[in-house]
Amino acid sequence: MKEDCFKNRCISESLQKRILADILLEKTLYNAEELDMNGIWQVIDFYSESIVLTRENDVEQEAISLTKLGILYHKVLLQKTKAKEILMRVLQLAQSLQPRNLSEEKWYREASDIIAEYQQEQKRKEEKAWEKSRQKYVESLKPKLRDLQDKVNKLSIQKILVWLYTEHRPKHRPKFSVDVEAISKAPGDSLKKLLAKAIVNYHPDKIDAEKYGMEYKVWCEEIVKNLTAKYEMMKGV
Repeated sequence: MKEDCFKNRCISESLQKRILADILLEKTLYNAEELDMNGIWQVIDFYSESIVLTRENDVEQEAISLTKLGILYHKVLLQKTKAKEILMRVLQLAQSLQPRNLSEEKWYREASDIIAEYQQEQKRKEEKAWEKSRQKYVESLKPKLRDLQDKVNKLSIQKILVWLYTEHRPKHRPKFSVDVEAISKAPGDSLKKLLAKAIVNYHPDKIDAEKYGMEYKVWCEEIVKNLTAKYEMMKGV
């Protein structure tokens, strides 16, 4: 009984702290000509106290207060690292609430959207860095890439695959085996399946760049890019 009373008191005080933080944040952001950092730090203190009071007492209320704190760091203080740390904790708490469906809860959607935004931003940075680093390999591969493009443009799918499998075997797949004679005689209705299999065979995601080299990985990327374009053209066939 005493434990229940203590728990309920903590949750009640937590809600009061959060409401005070919400009111003070609105006042600080919208009723002042300049951003009052003292007010912002007071808001952070209120949210932090709210979080501590709900910890191990009410998972959802803790998640709500954490979300508000994370959004403050994201939108007001522009501290992405801190915001991400807080909002990842929100998503961890959300996991503990399963199998409950949280998709309609505002706090869960807000936390998920910001984390997704950070992940997309990180992905774009990595892709940009990779594109920059791969250019030197593209340059050294130019003769092979011209040959690849020429074959893709002029040969049948059967001949393209036979050429690839005989002249440029996927060496990162040591147990790879294929019947090139069967491929050379493959009927038209099996070509999409053969292309799909070739895309898997050359896909760069499984390539250990340290073992096989970055140039080889870029080469396989270009092969997959060309085979995928062929596959897309055949979708309606």
